[in-house]
Amino acid sequence: MTGTDSRAFFYLYTHKGEIYITTRSGESAGTDTFQFMKKSILTCGLLLFLSTLLCAQELKVESFEKLERDLLARTSERLDLNDVPCAVLRVSVADAQSFTFAGNIIGDISYQPGEAIVYLTDRTRKIRINSDKFGTLEYEFPERLAKSVVYKLTLSLIVPESKKTRTLVMPTVGIGKAMSYGVMVGIVRKWGGYVKAKYSFTNLSTDASAHDNGVIEGTSSQAWYTGNDQSGRFSVTAGALYRAALPFYLYAGLGYGNKTLAWEMADGRWAEAADHTYKGLEAEVGAIYRFGNYAVSAGVETTQCQYWEANVGVAIMF
Repeated sequence: MTGTDSRAFFYLYTHKGEIYITTRSGESAGTDTFQFMKKSILTCGLLLFLSTLLCAQELKVESFEKLERDLLARTSERLDLNDVPCAVLRVSVADAQSFTFAGNIIGDISYQPGEAIVYLTDRTRKIRINSDKFGTLEYEFPERLAKSVVYKLTLSLIVPESKKTRTLVMPTVGIGKAMSYGVMVGIVRKWGGYVKAKYSFTNLSTDASAHDNGVIEGTSSQAWYTGNDQSGRFSVTAGALYRAALPFYLYAGLGYGNKTLAWEMADGRWAEAADHTYKGLEAEVGAIYRFGNYAVSAGVETTQCQYWEANVGVAIMF
């Protein structure tokens, strides 16, 4: 029996920084196939993100009370299988229509905007509340429900602290031989990320470069100096945020930075102090302590492992 195998096999590989998709035979996949796969990946990512948000919320009982003046159990009475009047439970919750109930329930549940009305048999002690969005809550009443009495159960949807996604906005100060100021912005649940930039706000411009012996690079002569100096600092980093244990967070990042020192020469020009100027890879680590919607941080940062400084900050973390 002969025929054509219609199954498609795709392979991904990289070459010189580009991503390629080929079929089993080695032919390049078409643009339509690539677009389809890209949309599929984005769709899956979006669904995963939405499901994470939904699962992050939980049900919480805010209050349970007896409504002495509510006559619904009498004016719209229901009897159980033994002809005993039922108790009525008014469940107050947002999006009530998305909830179902299980227990000693008699008849259909009546849904109103923001409320579900449930008839329960006399002396019922608990009820199970289910939601595809918010999970299941099994609630035991503080007392057994009495026949012909109306009760109100108020629920709220909460996000547990361990599942909250928080946004960090933190002014920071770099403390070293050159002071710098900046801001750190990040987002984190268990894991997250951040970006940070700092600058010394120093208008530093140099006309030459000199070493510790005072000799200007490119010449053999030693310059005269006034003794005045200026420092400049700039850094930008990005990295990971990690919630180690509430309320403590850790962060670590890499980026680019420079620290410049300049000496004033006798003729008024400025020379960069080459032996005290560092440029290149920036690395940092630190910790954040959150209290309520505020936080403080402390860390250490280095340029090329040659220039070191401390970082401190005070943040809004909401």
